[in-house]
Amino acid sequence: MKYFILIFIAIVFSTCCKDNDAEFKKNCPYELVFGGHYLRIPITISPHQREYNIGDTLKISTVFSDSIYDLGTKEFFQIKEFPFKPTSGLYRIQEGVSHDSGYSVNELEISNVFDPVYFNSTNYVDGYRAYTIYEDGMYTFESQLVLKEAGTYIMLFSDLYQDNLGSGNQDLNAEADAITFEGKCPTLEYYLCSMIDSGDNHLDYYEDELVYLDEEVYRGKLGTITGSIGPLGSGGIRIELSGFFGFEVVE
Repeated sequence: MKYFILIFIAIVFSTCCKDNDAEFKKNCPYELVFGGHYLRIPITISPHQREYNIGDTLKISTVFSDSIYDLGTKEFFQIKEFPFKPTSGLYRIQEGVSHDSGYSVNELEISNVFDPVYFNSTNYVDGYRAYTIYEDGMYTFESQLVLKEAGTYIMLFSDLYQDNLGSGNQDLNAEADAITFEGKCPTLEYYLCSMIDSGDNHLDYYEDELVYLDEEVYRGKLGTITGSIGPLGSGGIRIELSGFFGFEVVE
């Protein structure tokens, strides 16, 4: 529930392009919070903790029905066969001055049924992208991380659709943009909000690490809808909506 409240606060940072045309209102009879369909993707961390031990296994999954909550209209819509493509990176941050890849120093396990593709980057961090499975009205993606190395970690778990929007590669989203559903507003675009659903994201504990990522990796593009994480402003990558999660691994 608290995330819904945070979303409403975010309106002051958003550009809402309401169309006053009578025909548009006829086909979009909602009080729009944002100028788009903002689909909420719930992320589950299990066990959900801030501190883990070496040897623990962390399960990171997104499992939800095709009745999806839309933050933009405050309505549930049945959306079938949407090509959700989860993507994730994991930073291990060394005292706020350097980082390496958490997925490289730990053991990441993803079943081939999700068709994972692993990538590395000298500028950012190693990660992966994959596909959800849609079956019997449910979307499912699951991964496991066996913790091998101590340290302070910041995970992000988003969707390739949103990455394409941010990078200017909207043409790569043509398959998803073609998906329609009963009640869809004409001309409104999709936005995917990946949100930690199983508990607190712990980001308040890792202000220094987030500031480091903002300055050294994302070049000022990180933002927060609450304005409570240090100097983070209203950058386009909202940490609460991009599956950011902080935790520590101890000996």
